[in-house]
Amino acid sequence: MTGVSALDRLARLAGIEDGWWDFFGRWRVVPPETKRVFLATMGLPAADEDEARVSLAALEARPWRRWLDPVLVVEERSGAPAIPLTLPAEVDAQPFRWRIDEELGIVHEGWFRPFELGGYEERILDGALLRRRVLALPALPPAGYHRLTVTGPDGREGRLDLIVAPSRAHVPAGLARPPGLWGIATQVYALRRDRDWGVGDYRTLGELAAGAARLGAACVGINPVHALFPNQPERFSPYAPSSRTFLNTAYIDIESIPEFADCREAQRLFAAPAAREMLGRARGAALVDYVTAAQLARPILEALFRCFRRQGDQAAFAAFQAEAGERARRFAVFEALHERMSEEGRPYWREWPEELRRPDSPAVAAFAAERAERVDYYQWLQFVADRQLAEAHQAGRAAGAAIGLYRDLAVGLAGDGGEAWLEQDVLALGVSVGAPPDPLALKGQDWGLLPLNPLALRDHAYAPFIAVMRANMRHAGAMRLDHAMALQRLYWVPPGLPADQGAYVRYPVEDLFRLVALESRRNRCLVIGEDLGTVPDGFRERMERTGLFAYRVMVFEKEEEGFRPPERFDEAALAIFATHDLPSARAWWDGSDIEARERLDLYPRPGQAEEERIERGRDRAALVAALHGAGLLTAAFPRAGALSDDEIDRLTTAAHRYLARSRSRLAMVQIEDVLGLALQMNLPGTTTQHPNWRQRYPVEVAAILADPRFARLAEDMAARR
Repeated sequence: MTGVSALDRLARLAGIEDGWWDFFGRWRVVPPETKRVFLATMGLPAADEDEARVSLAALEARPWRRWLDPVLVVEERSGAPAIPLTLPAEVDAQPFRWRIDEELGIVHEGWFRPFELGGYEERILDGALLRRRVLALPALPPAGYHRLTVTGPDGREGRLDLIVAPSRAHVPAGLARPPGLWGIATQVYALRRDRDWGVGDYRTLGELAAGAARLGAACVGINPVHALFPNQPERFSPYAPSSRTFLNTAYIDIESIPEFADCREAQRLFAAPAAREMLGRARGAALVDYVTAAQLARPILEALFRCFRRQGDQAAFAAFQAEAGERARRFAVFEALHERMSEEGRPYWREWPEELRRPDSPAVAAFAAERAERVDYYQWLQFVADRQLAEAHQAGRAAGAAIGLYRDLAVGLAGDGGEAWLEQDVLALGVSVGAPPDPLALKGQDWGLLPLNPLALRDHAYAPFIAVMRANMRHAGAMRLDHAMALQRLYWVPPGLPADQGAYVRYPVEDLFRLVALESRRNRCLVIGEDLGTVPDGFRERMERTGLFAYRVMVFEKEEEGFRPPERFDEAALAIFATHDLPSARAWWDGSDIEARERLDLYPRPGQAEEERIERGRDRAALVAALHGAGLLTAAFPRAGALSDDEIDRLTTAAHRYLARSRSRLAMVQIEDVLGLALQMNLPGTTTQHPNWRQRYPVEVAAILADPRFARLAEDMAARR
């Protein structure tokens, strides 16, 4: 690599790509300063060439400083694994023992002398001669999580997590063959019920799941239900969570908590005039008022917890705590700490006193002991949320849904949340995840989310990644990976710079795909990869080989001659008209999303909004032509202009019939399109400028399920699926 700087060599070894092709076909070179920032977040300082050389030497030497790699992920059909083993040359003739502890308790062991092993590399490090050979195991354990231990004659040990994964993820029987299944997509917060408390809840979700299943829907797709910030209810984006491992407790249906009926304190608080006034105001609002909902719920939840401690099912709670483990307890400690520090005006954990910034510090342990009841309260909230989410999933399954709930996994997490505090050693603190410019966001996007550090992730045997997968497949029959390309690479954005000044960072794609497949099979959970935007070469082919479904949005499914015919949609895919980041069918036709982006200055150059209006006009005409060509609309249907309610109904009905005919095995329908609403749940590139994640459906779930349009949709889908 003569002529290549130490900085560039270090960046490549760490996975930082030299540049990227933008949507407009230009090659964008990553500047040195961006590389230095990213390397520093990975624990590889490179402020100048000398420092870069030191970090490069340390990174290259890292595998030689340990006997075994931290983890090896292999496919179950790959044969007996060969394990790289690095030992001092001086022990070549000494006896070593190897032992494999299988996940289910079966033990395999044997002996070897290093000089007897195959393979041979050597290196002098810190004055010592090291030799790397290959330890060939006699057989491969079954799919699962196992531990290899190598013990030397002096009792020293090296350990490796041996993870054996299936070659393909789980695909439910109803999707393994044509014609496939269909489902409904919704936002939990948007759901209404006559007794909700101003925001959609898990009980209302269960009612929708059961009702939709009785009409033939296989699943109900929902927004992420990750834990947010109960002490900062104004932070309500489901895609900027405090933790992706735990649940959003704002969706708890308080009246379904068993203690509610008999807890006098809770009933007194609920009956107070101020509470009734707040409840009426929250229920009637067109937009979710998260702050009011939290102010109403919190004192009643606290009262219910006090009643639970006196008369609740303590055995079930203790079992939940035991199953959730130490990590869940520490998250509850964070919640209690976050509450205390928010009261002091310091909610961000990196601004807390030094002794509270690490979850394993003595000061944190002392706080947890002192505030044990408050820690239990936050664990109890998770206990309640977990039970109610399970009930919602089972409500759909019991009513005949083949899949049940279809959960959504956000691509990243908030840097000041509980997961960042818990997992700070495996995160790239100080940078954020985003996306380069594309048609959805022409200035690029900075999502303000923390990415995992790919080097540290492997050093921790992928434990945080596995935990997130496992948690989001719980109480679900399907899971969507938001921005699935994160399995291969993520676009990082340096702090303080525009979103188009970032770079791609590579991740261990083979290992991550295998881990997704393993958890998918174990949890019998379909995985759908949202593969929109800039997709690296070969990524979609890898998804198909692994059994991950693709994500096909009808408004993007275009060919030179117009919209893609149903018979040419991808087979192993979910097909849907639009997404939460796009306008509903009615708003798409009206072009209200273009008007909003123009009003909010989201176009990077003058005249671009008008160009998009012209393109949208072509798309409207092409859509009508495609639907007419499929025999779903008459030739007289308008190609432009405002549509009446009846015309919108005819358009969306035709579009869903088009999707029902597609080869894609799973067709999804958004509730806003069933109801003919003109809205966009989230406008990318905005925060408070648009009512993101706040819009509620104008009618209750019972009315939606009884709507003739829903019944007609179900009949149309049943005719094809």
